[in-house]
Amino acid sequence: MPRETVIFASELRINFDKFRNCMTATVISKTIFTTNPDTPEASILFNFIKESAATSALDDITEDQLKESINLQTIVDIYTVEQLKVKALQNEGKPEPVYGIIYAYISTLNIDTDTSKIIRNRCSGCHYVVNEMSNTCTFCNDNSSDAKSVFTSFDLLVDLTDHTGTLRSCNLSDVVAEETLSCTVHEFLTLTEEQKTALKWHLLLERSKIYFKLVLSPSLRTGLRVNLLSCKLADPVEASQSLSGKGRK
Repeated sequence: MPRETVIFASELRINFDKFRNCMTATVISKTIFTTNPDTPEASILFNFIKESAATSALDDITEDQLKESINLQTIVDIYTVEQLKVKALQNEGKPEPVYGIIYAYISTLNIDTDTSKIIRNRCSGCHYVVNEMSNTCTFCNDNSSDAKSVFTSFDLLVDLTDHTGTLRSCNLSDVVAEETLSCTVHEFLTLTEEQKTALKWHLLLERSKIYFKLVLSPSLRTGLRVNLLSCKLADPVEASQSLSGKGRK
């Protein structure tokens, strides 16, 4: 189980995989897996995972909390997709996030799919996505005598596109997603498939003014974690000035 099980594997075959361009481990007839071994190394790894869960929870903080520490009015730097990718390369190795504004189209918005893929249960204490099987937060419940409740929230991945390129798999979640879609999770669940499709096309391929937070994340396929802090349809004049370079700080 993620964040709960440590696996020790012995007698694995390690080879370089030319297709994946990395070292890979392959199971052979002698391979043995041991779950949660009683060793100092396993204990250290398990504690590290618990601490990482707490850190990740802070990264998945809700928009209400973000507004307390981040005033969107202080974010003034405007980027194109291409400029943002260059900025990310320049910041490689630096932990500091990049905040900015991008005028782009939402080019992928899969809200008319299986709701289990776009709506998650989160812990009311740390706001981390809870285990779907137990429906409880293993981190908070392990560190508190009071069991935390859970709440449902949007957890969408969207693509953002402008005339210079596309940012894939950007995070649109929780209150920001509700503001963008103009409906709560409860209201969304009452919509018919036709209404969900209509809502999708109301937003899809419409130029939006998007405030974002970007963090380098080598573990992700894109190498970037982009969280949307605000996403609203853009004023045409303001967007035009931005594209002509007049809106950049």
